[in-house]
Amino acid sequence: MGNEKKTVDDTQLNFTTNGTYIKAGFDYNAYENWTGMNNLIHLGFRYGFSSFNQTLNSYSIYNTSHYFNTVTNYPTTKYDGLTASWIEIASGIKVEIFNNLFVGTSVRLNYLLSNKKPETFDNLYIPGYNKTYNGKFGVGFNYTISYFLPIFKKKVVAKTQKK
Repeated sequence: MGNEKKTVDDTQLNFTTNGTYIKAGFDYNAYENWTGMNNLIHLGFRYGFSSFNQTLNSYSIYNTSHYFNTVTNYPTTKYDGLTASWIEIASGIKVEIFNNLFVGTSVRLNYLLSNKKPETFDNLYIPGYNKTYNGKFGVGFNYTISYFLPIFKKKVVAKTQKK
């Protein structure tokens, strides 16, 4: 779950996206830890939903002619009530570096399921999903630093081998 505000200033377009998102899913740990270890090599699946608004701050019409100056328009048009939903597959690792302190990294492959767009402007960035310039697929990378709050501790019994 998160809140994101991002302003993109490209050569011919400047816009601001502001909104919230939530993701829910699971991770499958494919790594069998030794006794006392809590590391992860995981594969996960998530569903994400975002509610946001976009503000078109300025745009310039592409002009290849050297005889006319480039004109920049400043409409400051705000588009409210936008939503999007997606699914993502994630893969990554998480390693305990100190007692209950973890660092991790993961790669995500996203697929956009729904995308409510304004009539005259496209959603170029969706909070929680990322850029939407190239169709319905997206790729993301993230890193984390997390702390595990030990509310209760389960006693681990070491396995013994039978002879």
